[in-house]
Amino acid sequence: MRENTYLTTKTLAEYAHTSTRTLERWRSEGVGPPFRKWGHKVLYSLDDVEAYLDANRHDHTSQYATKAGTKIKKPK
Repeated sequence: MRENTYLTTKTLAEYAHTSTRTLERWRSEGVGPPFRKWGHKVLYSLDDVEAYLDANRHDHTSQYATKAGTKIKKPK
């Protein structure tokens, strides 16, 4: 069993090519990869991030197209 690696918000933003603000917004909206809070620190498990990315893999645009104004919900 491998030891899990944890990413900070800044590290995940760099890894996922997005902004820290986007990750903060996703947390408040309940979307995006799962996270953990340790005191004031927010941590993301690399295993959880990879699972989230795998679950949100698309082969073509019709797989994720939504009506305007409809939120894309986190997969279960």
